[in-house]
Amino acid sequence: MQPTTPGSNRGLTTVTQPTLPNVYARLRLTQDQPAAARREHDLEIWMKDSRFHVRDLAGRRFEEIEADLTAPRGLGAPARSMEDLMDRSAAARRTASSPTELFGDLAAADGWVLRANAAARSQPVADLIAVAQQILAHGKDSGLSKSGAVTLLGRAATEYSGTVAVTEEGTAYENVVRRVIAPPYLLLEELHDRELPRLSYRREVLVLEEGTVSDADVKPPAPP
Repeated sequence: MQPTTPGSNRGLTTVTQPTLPNVYARLRLTQDQPAAARREHDLEIWMKDSRFHVRDLAGRRFEEIEADLTAPRGLGAPARSMEDLMDRSAAARRTASSPTELFGDLAAADGWVLRANAAARSQPVADLIAVAQQILAHGKDSGLSKSGAVTLLGRAATEYSGTVAVTEEGTAYENVVRRVIAPPYLLLEELHDRELPRLSYRREVLVLEEGTVSDADVKPPAPP
């Protein structure tokens, strides 16, 4: 932390380097949609200081990972065509390919996406960090009611629930939401459409270990 002006302490502006918790997590994402095969993906996430590393064990393209995370309704990227449905059915039968690796540092503008049989490429850190930070609560209790105290992964946590209004392409929907939060972590999130419960998304932390991440865990291979 460094002041921008010397001398008097009055009116000083300080700059603080963003920091992340030292944590390793294994996260499971599950999406259900009528007429489509269930989609289940596991991610490994390492964070330390300003650096992070995400491993998508299914080997998805970054565009697929991002689409699931940023889908307007919060229910993952939907299958919109018969071709999408067929692709998902085929993917559900395939064994996992080589993982996709994401690396970034909040002190830098760009990070790296590494995927088997593809050239390493740069990607804005602002895009990549969102994938890692989905295990952080970040105000996820807003608009929800406390359902009670629970214990999950050996941690004291609070369960929240409620109905949240969402909009997609100008149409309003309602999601029924359940979240379990042990600050700063979002340990469990379940969402489904109020009118169509089969349309759902689940984000579940399976493993959470604090203080175990080393510099080597978040250091990317040398860029090409």
